[in-house]
Amino acid sequence: MTSSDYRYTKNKSVAMAVKSVLLTSALGASFISTNAMSNTFSDALTGGKATVDINLRYESADQDGAETASAFTERTRIGYQTGSFKGVKALVEMSGAESIGDRTDYKVPAGADANTTSAKAVIADPVITRLNQAWLDYSISKSNIKMGKQRIVMDHRFLGNVGWRQTEQVFSGLRTTIKEFDNVKLDYAYMLESDNIFGVKTPMASHALKVDMAIIPSLNVSAYGYLVDIDDSTADSQTLGLRLAGKSKVSDRLNLIYHAEFANQSDYADSNNIDADYYHLKAGIQTSGVTLTLAQESLGGDGVSSFQTPLATKHAYNGWADKFLGTPSTGLVDTYAKIATKIGGYKLAAIAHDYKADQGGANYGSELNLLVAKKFAKKYSAGVKYANYSADTYGTDTSKLWIWGGVKF
Repeated sequence: MTSSDYRYTKNKSVAMAVKSVLLTSALGASFISTNAMSNTFSDALTGGKATVDINLRYESADQDGAETASAFTERTRIGYQTGSFKGVKALVEMSGAESIGDRTDYKVPAGADANTTSAKAVIADPVITRLNQAWLDYSISKSNIKMGKQRIVMDHRFLGNVGWRQTEQVFSGLRTTIKEFDNVKLDYAYMLESDNIFGVKTPMASHALKVDMAIIPSLNVSAYGYLVDIDDSTADSQTLGLRLAGKSKVSDRLNLIYHAEFANQSDYADSNNIDADYYHLKAGIQTSGVTLTLAQESLGGDGVSSFQTPLATKHAYNGWADKFLGTPSTGLVDTYAKIATKIGGYKLAAIAHDYKADQGGANYGSELNLLVAKKFAKKYSAGVKYANYSADTYGTDTSKLWIWGGVKF
């Protein structure tokens, strides 16, 4: 055994031991009763709720130009949230992801667990144990302010937690939500640091603001601004946008779905020469339990710079094969069609993508995504997901398969 193998085995053993202690503690705490509002500080501290979230997943990646990769991983999150005392509550949560089997069967491109010299395809689930969340929350009336390390999902397209990966993205900072006005919600976050899916901490001074308004029952309007200022980076930007979305009932068996969104990204902080537009247009119908959608999303590019979303849940957009986690310099136009339904409690979905350049219109490639998933008894979940990207002028042919099962309580 080499010294690096020894360190890896030792670290893995320590991580598993820590997780075992935390799991035992959490299961014991879960028998403590919870109160919506505690009379004393002691009641709030002991009358909280323990949470456990375990996910087992197999993932394979077959990509031209790289060796086929496979990973069998397990992720456990264990947390404890106190009861509320005079409007204040707190949460502490640990997260640990492990590789079950041969760790060398896949490549991790960043973080302390990186193996950048591997010839295998990338599977972005490193072996990592960390403090995932630690926050204080103060609520008054219909509003609250949360401070500390936390999960922030304001709008997955621009600011999210990348919840698909075994280790999620979290942020350290402050977030406040105001719901004092009828049909209006104000959401603001100030982020001092991100802790990404590879466990890489990045200092920043970024702002996010979103206003959601229900104009009429069938129409929601959102105005937003994301001011990204990352330390020692020229990837800063200012994104301002407006979204109209809703669903209209035509008959007892037919609903119309619509979504129209536009944003502009420009210079902010250390960035220079950024001026790119974004739009997302979507129309669809719901009938007999089936949803059909046709949409187009465009991230502008001029051949030098392009519209980027560095804090987003990128896996949820532009195909599950993750070929467009960064927007090409000539931009991206993603035209896609989706069909989704539920049969016997099983969620079924199929999405077909066609990708082109925003500048010049070159054919990048196409992709097919398939999903089967089900939740059982409110605590358990399982699913199969598949992505197949066929390259034309961008990237390489890639197929990925995921099979997973999880439990939350």
